[in-house]
Amino acid sequence: MRPDSASAVSPASPARSGRPVCGERAHLPYEAVEAALKLAPRAEPDDVERLVRCTLEDHSTGDHFAFVLELDGVHTGSVWARWIRGRLPAAVLVLPDCPATGPAPAREPCCEFAGHAGGHTWELTDPWAVRG
Repeated sequence: MRPDSASAVSPASPARSGRPVCGERAHLPYEAVEAALKLAPRAEPDDVERLVRCTLEDHSTGDHFAFVLELDGVHTGSVWARWIRGRLPAAVLVLPDCPATGPAPAREPCCEFAGHAGGHTWELTDPWAVRG
């Protein structure tokens, strides 16, 4: 499970400074859960995020995206949900991982997908993210 996923968060966690994440929430419908499991044959039903939250930079237009499921292997990408505000996610899709890394010395990897809109995860403030 990624640290920025909806089920691994707490509002009491410290946040980093930067531009805010979107935070739009949605429940992944049963059909989307089933579709995600077909994309990751070795995954278990409990591996699928069901309460999803858009972690892109705050935006007032465009689709929302949220991490749903990791895929096995290097350079395989992840399963993401896509939806429009006020609706349930209508699709899950495999998107490649964002290749960007933050500045030295940490070189923190971006937890979004390649080509995502807005800032990279290390540039954003997510008040719900777990930090260790």
